[in-house]
Amino acid sequence: MVVHDEQAEVATVELTGSGVDILLPPPTTPVRKASRARIWVACALVLGIVAVGGLQLVQFGGVDLIPSLAPATRILPSGAPRPQALARQDQVVLLVPVQQSRITAILFHPVMGADALPLEPVGQPLDEGIVARIISSFSGDAAGGPEYQVDGDPTSVDIGALVGTDTYTPVDGKVLSITPLIVEGTAYGDQIAIEPIANPGVVVIVTGIRSDPKLSVGTPVSTRPEAWTTLGRIVDVTGALDPLISKYTQDGGNRIHLEVRPATAVAAS
Repeated sequence: MVVHDEQAEVATVELTGSGVDILLPPPTTPVRKASRARIWVACALVLGIVAVGGLQLVQFGGVDLIPSLAPATRILPSGAPRPQALARQDQVVLLVPVQQSRITAILFHPVMGADALPLEPVGQPLDEGIVARIISSFSGDAAGGPEYQVDGDPTSVDIGALVGTDTYTPVDGKVLSITPLIVEGTAYGDQIAIEPIANPGVVVIVTGIRSDPKLSVGTPVSTRPEAWTTLGRIVDVTGALDPLISKYTQDGGNRIHLEVRPATAVAAS
């Protein structure tokens, strides 16, 4: 006798007094491994969506519950910045002189005892209200500039960065002078004066850095991305100065300092 059963895996035959009994194994419930896998995948997707949505909600609300770590690039040699306007003084446009990932803060503030000309910041003021920010974004006032702080009349600007950070020329032009910055008998880097091509009637003053050995009086400087001129590296000035920018950073306020002065005032000094 032949017995067919789709659920039978092994059939046994027993001889009894009454004849032949054929015993079939009991039916088994198939294990749906594929279904379980799909369930786990669906749960993972749901958890991922909830996590991402929650993070976006927190960020949108302006609350940072997850502390951010300083980017690893902070400990690597810095390169040239991305071309980005920082400030204007009439025809002269100052570009951001430090790689953006290295900047700790940007502060416009007045200069005491110098004939510095007023600067027009380019970018987004951090103390601006939400309504003003929305208006600026639609009107284009930010013009792609960085975020910054203002403390008083903006006749100079500090760009904060760590000691040793490479700095680049903020304008196209040529070097007029390189002199040590002496405070109470101690040198704290150099002061570099640059005559900008856009307006030879003014001079861009750069301090807070140690000048590159390749620079000398008459050296042309360029902001072309493929050949951006290095001015030097930021030095530690915390022992000599009390930079205002330190109120907006987590360090002593080391920075590159920029001013624009009339050429006649610089020549007289």
